[in-house]
Amino acid sequence: MKSKLKDSSSDDLGAMRTFMKVIEAGSFSAVAKETHVSTSTVARKISQLEGALGVPLLHRSTHKISLTEAGNLYLERATTLIADFDDTMRVVAELDATPSGPLKLTAPVAFGRRYLAPLVAPFLAHYPTIQLDVRLTDNHNDLVAGGFDLDIHEGENYLDNLVVQKLSRNDSVLCAAPSYLERRGRPLHPDDLKQHNCLRYVHPEGDPRWHLIHGKERHSLLPTGNLVSDHSELLLEATCAGLGIADFEIWLVRDHLATGHLQVVLPQYKMENTLTGRHIYLAYLANRRGSTKLRVLRDFIIDQLQHVGRFSDEELRKIQGEDN
Repeated sequence: MKSKLKDSSSDDLGAMRTFMKVIEAGSFSAVAKETHVSTSTVARKISQLEGALGVPLLHRSTHKISLTEAGNLYLERATTLIADFDDTMRVVAELDATPSGPLKLTAPVAFGRRYLAPLVAPFLAHYPTIQLDVRLTDNHNDLVAGGFDLDIHEGENYLDNLVVQKLSRNDSVLCAAPSYLERRGRPLHPDDLKQHNCLRYVHPEGDPRWHLIHGKERHSLLPTGNLVSDHSELLLEATCAGLGIADFEIWLVRDHLATGHLQVVLPQYKMENTLTGRHIYLAYLANRRGSTKLRVLRDFIIDQLQHVGRFSDEELRKIQGEDN
């Protein structure tokens, strides 16, 4: 079947941009005024574009214009193509440029306070022409709507249009203060947790049960105790004070475990948390993958935090040895 496309020379980026401007402004005259050309020049560009395609893109009337079915399809494709073209031009132009300009990052509150806050000063000391905007929230953000360049999040709740990169494994452990274990005894089996004061994190999208796995063994239980909260740091304070046993991601408690303020409970069992998932991720829009300033921030974070959510074998042996 022969294509309707008659003359691709007129179907160029300039014609696309003019067409997109007409749709945005709502009239030929508005675009003519904005671009300092005559209305007839704008109309002629659109007519040439339609002639090259062999289909009408616009319905024209005295007072307004509207898209045809072909026009809707062309606008959708043209918007993507122009965005990719502009991003390509920007990326190439930035190759030898100093990373500079605004850069917006979002991350969970506790993670940001513990791990991003100490990195802000050294990063900006190295890249002083970047203006960093850091937003900490436990509500997962829409990168496009929020205008974010980079998102750090736990779990697999990312969108198809994002480039997602693993930052670290995200392991979880049951913890208690030595004072609690001395007072109440140490659980030796998941069933023993039924006799303990278990402090539980609650979240609308989370599973309230604890899942513990050891080889082919799998135990699921609903922890009970005298404290529930949607704030992990509040639970951490209570756990450190000897109130009970709680489930935490390793990145949140690794310092407390290293100093002995907390101890791992049931270390032979692996915790499975469907809310926080198996990894911590970095995510960004596909059309930002070539941004120099985004790349240096991403690489800096990876270099500093790539193992924050797990214990090395040496760390694990040390912690388990202190438990025994």
